[in-house]
Amino acid sequence: MSDSPRSQLKQILAERYAYLVRRLERVTGSKERASDALHETWLRLENANVSAQVANADAYILGMANNVAIDQHRRERRHLHDDDVETLLEVPDELANPERIVAARRKVEALKDALRGLTPRRRDILLAARVDGLLNREIAERFGISLRLVESELSAAMKHCMQCMQDMGDTFPGSKGGPRKF
Repeated sequence: MSDSPRSQLKQILAERYAYLVRRLERVTGSKERASDALHETWLRLENANVSAQVANADAYILGMANNVAIDQHRRERRHLHDDDVETLLEVPDELANPERIVAARRKVEALKDALRGLTPRRRDILLAARVDGLLNREIAERFGISLRLVESELSAAMKHCMQCMQDMGDTFPGSKGGPRKF
């Protein structure tokens, strides 16, 4: 080997390999990971641009190996995440059985029918409140009506929709209220 700083670092890594593995094992948590990090460090030293003598070769090599270990850990985490996603995609969706899908579609159609049975203003107020998430005072401003009238129309629209859904044979326990900001 020539006496270049890079070749000296590689020689020190080879000579002090067991010591460096033990030191790096404290950081990585396993002898295998420490060894892998040092092997990768050896390969990186091959292309490293070390122009001057290194004062503390052990610290330089351990610092470089520590960075390699961090990079390896990040790659492993990313791959574990991808594996987890693949595993989750293989889990069958028990909620998406044909009966539930058909029932949900019927509910949607019944709700559409209920909305068609509302006056245009009531329908618009209900949609503004429940779909657009507007506050009652914002709805009042939009339609140029009083806050009390918005509350009355909204209440009547909700009662109408609930009654239509119940007539269809569907009950919505606990669905009278929802997240509303007044």
